[in-house]
Amino acid sequence: MPCPRTPTVAALAAAMALLAITCAPCLGQSPATSPPADPAAPSQAAPATAPAPATDAPAPPAAEQPPEGAIRRVHVVESRSREFGGWVIADDDTTFTMQRGSTVVTFEHGRVLNVIELVDVPASGATGLITMRDGTSVRAHILDDGFDAVVYSIAGIRTVVPRDRAWQVTLDVAFDERYRKLKAALRDDDVDGRLAMCRWLFEQRAYDEALTETRALIATRPIDEAKRLLAAIEAQVAVFRSTPSGTVAPEGSGASRPPRAPSAALPDRLLTPSEVNLIRVYEIDFNRPPKVTVSADTIKELIAAHASSDLIPESEAGRTRLFTQDPIELVKLMFDLRARELYERIQVETEPHALNMFRTKVHNAWLLGNCATSRCHGGLDGGNFFLHARNGNSDSVRYTNLLILLESRFDGRPMVDFDQPHDSLLVQHALPRSSARFPHPDVPGWKPVFDRTNERLMADCERWIATMHRPRPEYPVDFDPPSLRSPDAGDLKDVPESR
Repeated sequence: MPCPRTPTVAALAAAMALLAITCAPCLGQSPATSPPADPAAPSQAAPATAPAPATDAPAPPAAEQPPEGAIRRVHVVESRSREFGGWVIADDDTTFTMQRGSTVVTFEHGRVLNVIELVDVPASGATGLITMRDGTSVRAHILDDGFDAVVYSIAGIRTVVPRDRAWQVTLDVAFDERYRKLKAALRDDDVDGRLAMCRWLFEQRAYDEALTETRALIATRPIDEAKRLLAAIEAQVAVFRSTPSGTVAPEGSGASRPPRAPSAALPDRLLTPSEVNLIRVYEIDFNRPPKVTVSADTIKELIAAHASSDLIPESEAGRTRLFTQDPIELVKLMFDLRARELYERIQVETEPHALNMFRTKVHNAWLLGNCATSRCHGGLDGGNFFLHARNGNSDSVRYTNLLILLESRFDGRPMVDFDQPHDSLLVQHALPRSSARFPHPDVPGWKPVFDRTNERLMADCERWIATMHRPRPEYPVDFDPPSLRSPDAGDLKDVPESR
């Protein structure tokens, strides 16, 4: 899945080319997961309102000590009325256990709405992006991504945002490195290059750095272009100060935003809720059954359509008992009868185990934030492999991206290889090129996701592939993977009849 080059401002192109950083990494960054369209209710532990931005905001609480056996820090949204932040101390295919202080809680993977990975911020802080629950976002100097609040600073304003308003923090380590290299490559007398760098910082919403560099440029060369840019930066900072929680104002509010690809130019076909539900039906694992419902009308239709089958009771009493049977047993009966015309009537209310693994271990863990960015396979230069990123935590986007992965092939190789999971291009293209059988194309700025520091990600990805239903079902969903180039017919693998 080739990672495209992305142009920056024209005056900056030469410097960027010199540093081989014209493309933001499509792999190796932390995910920036979008909040749900209908955000969960505030955590009981979180403050009711966010304090207005203030330079004298209270200092973050002293770091809590992790319990013995702590694996990672997360914030779990179990339902609209219950959330919990803490350390994961145990995790298996079915459940995970968390602890904070003396409180220990165990959750089932398939019965939580979201698991938000918290990031460990360096003591000196780090540049990053904060996604809020209302869909807005802000790039800032991150000071803490805590269980109860996110703390950050912009233009000298220190802000504390409670967890019930902040969704996820993504540290932009790649940005810091690119900025450092770019600045080091520019001479003090390179006015055009320094001005282009200032514009780039502004477009990246790195307002602290943009203010510093633009003011320094004006101090040495007070050119009109730099003064106009400074005025624009200061105006944006003023908007930030007047916006609750310091978030970037929504579109239509009159506040400036960094340029982005026109949404009309990007593929917009997303799966419908009924199509999402159908995929869930076909991926039900009866060893770890999700919660399902089957209406009385559907049971009546099942009896009428398959009355001649030996699997349908002949007696009136036996048929009546079907209406009080465990819904998952009814689903088994429908599968045994191959009653595909009624599958869409099964309502799968929680995610089947394999699809939950895809959400927590692949899509939200690294795919969305590394490959579906606007500068990679989520933008206009995505080529013949495109992933949706906007509202990335919604079911429609996630299941659409799942279908794209399942139905895409390049050079005859599938993105997801169910016979040899390790040979999947999804895995191979996330490995270092020197370690891969089928390496990712050599693209400037590309970095692998899987390395020695996070081998668990690769193991989880391969485990997800192995957990999907076999033999592979053919979903009754009319869908072709999107492409920003001429369609590539490919050679989709024939699927044996299953459910």
